[in-house]
Amino acid sequence: MKKILFASTALVATAGVAAAEVTISGYAEMGIYNPGETTDQANDEAQFFTDIDLTFTMSGEADNGLVFGANIDLDEADNPFSDPWDQGGEALFVSYGGATLTMGDTDSAYDKIVPEMNLGGAGSLADDETIHAGFNDGAEFDGGVNGSDGQIARFDYAYDAFTFSVSAEQIADGSKPEDVGRADSGETLWSAGVGYSAELSGVDLSAGLGYLKLDEWAEVWGLGVTAGFAGGFEVGATYSDIDGEDGFVSDGEHWGLGFGYSMNAFSVGLNYGKYDFDDAGEQEGYGLAANYDLGGGLVAQFGYGYSEFTDGSDDDTWSLGLAMSF
Repeated sequence: MKKILFASTALVATAGVAAAEVTISGYAEMGIYNPGETTDQANDEAQFFTDIDLTFTMSGEADNGLVFGANIDLDEADNPFSDPWDQGGEALFVSYGGATLTMGDTDSAYDKIVPEMNLGGAGSLADDETIHAGFNDGAEFDGGVNGSDGQIARFDYAYDAFTFSVSAEQIADGSKPEDVGRADSGETLWSAGVGYSAELSGVDLSAGLGYLKLDEWAEVWGLGVTAGFAGGFEVGATYSDIDGEDGFVSDGEHWGLGFGYSMNAFSVGLNYGKYDFDDAGEQEGYGLAANYDLGGGLVAQFGYGYSEFTDGSDDDTWSLGLAMSF
């Protein structure tokens, strides 16, 4: 999901001392890409790529200082207005001081806190740098485990340089998963994390420790650290330990490295990751993204991803084109 959004339109309504604001932002992409042989695409030939994303963001403040808001990504919407139990690209929050409660299409505490290794601020049309077999973004547990729809409730508290987060995700909307045709597991995916971010001796340091657990499925611990240096350089490393239960997820570990560099209009990011499963073997991969900012919200993007799988096969993907922010 694209996270770079630029407001193009703002509508402000005022009633007494309370005010509400609605902004509309857009993101579009055009170019060519090759999805590789292991995707769900009908073919693995180079083909046209077009995508457009429209997000509405609403915010307001109550008389007592409570801040509230919501956003909906229409590119990911799936019956968001008619089925409140069916998550469809929307997220809502209330916040006071350093405390915030967010519900809907949002990250788990683990995914929010533990840094990912796609550094340097560069991206690609088809996210090639983050879809290779060695990249770890928590997606195999956060929002997709056991057929879950990604409906998450997360509480964050920020104090000084620290952020504390806890979250819960209902696997089957409060029912037992096996009663609705899903694999037998716990009913709630729990997650917690603590992050630290500060400037130390001219280095922008971020670190996060995260935890995930779903009974009868898996338990995961993860740690990530990134450091930004003068001159536009950024480096990072991450490690996670996976303890599978009842054969649904294999025991194993993952580690990854990231490097980023930005200079004027140019930015590039390179990352490498590897899984080592006790029963299934190893899988690894690397990803590259390079961008050139043409100004005015227009960016030229190139992405490449290479994967080696546990069965010994390999695959790669690439994309090239223009990204537009509005």
